[in-house]
Amino acid sequence: MARRLKNFAAAFSRGILTGVKTPLPRMFPILVAAAALAVATAMSAQTPGAAPKSAAGFPTSAYAELGSSMGQASHFGEIGWTDEQFGAFIDGMRAAFAGKPFEMDDTGHRLSAEMGRRIDGIDAGAKGPFTGDFPLSAYSAFGSSVGLGGHFGEVGWTQDQFDAFAEGMRSAFKGTPYEVEDSARQLAADMGRRIKAIEAGTPTQQAAPPFDPSKLVQYMKDASARYHLQLSESGLGYSVTPGRNGIRPRLGDTVVISCNAVAFDGVTKLPQLSSGRIHSKVEQMFPGFREGLQMMTVDSHAIFVLPPALSFGHGAWPEGVTQGSPIIFEVTLLDVVPAPAPKP
Repeated sequence: MARRLKNFAAAFSRGILTGVKTPLPRMFPILVAAAALAVATAMSAQTPGAAPKSAAGFPTSAYAELGSSMGQASHFGEIGWTDEQFGAFIDGMRAAFAGKPFEMDDTGHRLSAEMGRRIDGIDAGAKGPFTGDFPLSAYSAFGSSVGLGGHFGEVGWTQDQFDAFAEGMRSAFKGTPYEVEDSARQLAADMGRRIKAIEAGTPTQQAAPPFDPSKLVQYMKDASARYHLQLSESGLGYSVTPGRNGIRPRLGDTVVISCNAVAFDGVTKLPQLSSGRIHSKVEQMFPGFREGLQMMTVDSHAIFVLPPALSFGHGAWPEGVTQGSPIIFEVTLLDVVPAPAPKP
């Protein structure tokens, strides 16, 4: 069971990515989350200079949805726990996140075994009761083991992000789970990648070289010449090749794009900001994308060079992306889904 607990959160990511609610006893094989990360929510709505809502570029809601999906997958609302027992479980996860986990004693192991039995029964359609009289300390120890297995204290989450995750689990426990959006699936993929790297003892992402902010103006001028760009009043560098005739996306429309990102040096790939197929509302993307995509039609190709004010601004930047540096994107607009017409 210790091996199972160790891999709990990593394998859970597989469930959220595929929409499968994998039961607890079968959640534990190591997830190889090598799927490309989409950037639709990494480019979450923000104004120039505004801080993104998380260090990894995901909105806080994604953490709540991830926790909610984990709670649903684990049937925490169906196994007969009381509010006090579930609270002790969450307290254990919090302790692990803070680096002070509760020790897994015999009662914790017996509780874990009962959890496996009970969830197997739920998945088989049985309605047997949750059996055993376990002290609250067992629930806390079990929560700590799950938290340690998920490496929640090692993947770079902030306290606010963990709190949102815990609140999502509580919402599922109460029978009011959150709907899982693409941002939560992207966060799950990111979690899988980071957990795999942590357990392999390898760095999750090599950072791009440093950038001198005092050279930004000259860099944009040089990039304009190198990539044959025009510069907009906002500072966006852009080059757009024509696509099919059709409407240009508006802020409320949903776009489907492919996107490859590299660091300002033009060499270092940024897979955490790249994806072969991204669905997102234009208004929820980087300021630079909001501006640039409205110049495109379906099948258009573009190069966008975003100065920092049009990407992550003065907030926290994703791992492996040099803070305060320009980012180069190659974008293809694959489709536009117009926003529904307002009701009369």
